[in-house]
Amino acid sequence: MDIISADMNKTNIKAEVSDTWLRAFVAATRCGSFSAAANHLGVGQSAITHSVARLEKALGVRLFIRTSDGILPTAQGASLFERIAQPYVEIDKAVDLARPNQDDPSVTLSVSTSLATYWLMRRLAKYKREHPSVHLRIITRDTDASVGIDDADLWIPLGNVDRADLVATRFCDEEVGAVAAPEIAEQINRDGLQSISKARLINLEQRFSARFSWQMWFDHYDFEGDNLDIAYESNDYSLVLQAAIDGEGVAIGWTHLVADLLNDGKLVRVGGTIRTHNPFQILYRKGLPLSEATASVLDWMTKQGQETLSVD
Repeated sequence: MDIISADMNKTNIKAEVSDTWLRAFVAATRCGSFSAAANHLGVGQSAITHSVARLEKALGVRLFIRTSDGILPTAQGASLFERIAQPYVEIDKAVDLARPNQDDPSVTLSVSTSLATYWLMRRLAKYKREHPSVHLRIITRDTDASVGIDDADLWIPLGNVDRADLVATRFCDEEVGAVAAPEIAEQINRDGLQSISKARLINLEQRFSARFSWQMWFDHYDFEGDNLDIAYESNDYSLVLQAAIDGEGVAIGWTHLVADLLNDGKLVRVGGTIRTHNPFQILYRKGLPLSEATASVLDWMTKQGQETLSVD
């Protein structure tokens, strides 16, 4: 990747800038932290830190602002990322197309821990019976920072991911409702749905483009949502659901994740459900032909998602 000085009398920085530094910068910008970028590129965090520092020195500008949650690009960093990120995507596409892997029966699927635990694991045996030759590898991530940039073939992100280099197909609609252990749900349903404002609530801290929240639930029913009793809070939805099962309070339940728990009697609905206009998506890379194995996983996941939650 060449970056040429506009003034030909000045030093041409082509020789001063390493492709390794630029890739580290692109990964860090996409992932939002040096540690996540290191994990994505398969290197140590210090390698990312040093590459970015050397790139900043070579360019003579600061590229990132360090925050408590990670990093944010400066104006110069955002401008550089906008110019060089897509060419790297195209390079990686070209490399993938050059590989003779269309008959490779292995597929990597990236999903959240909660989707893997409460939805996918119960259905994997069925897929294996129907597609015995396909090796399905599951990786779990509870952030969307690596969507489209790690080594997965398919992704089901937690929030909304709008990327020009990715194709989105519907997995299932977003349908939510309050859920709780049977004894808690029965008490609230007897007292009336509005009594939930006095109940112990379990909250999900969303580290991605936010989906449904308790405030949105209270707004939907036009209930007072001030001074809520948040008894438990976690950024891991699997822990949120386990807390609800253990009787710690009331949680927001995404239907495709809690359907089996409702059928098993471990959780009970509190009130009705709300259907949003924000469906969950399955993503794959644009411009790359899907292998037969990947296409089979995509088709199966789509059908299974729609069976779990009927789509209008």
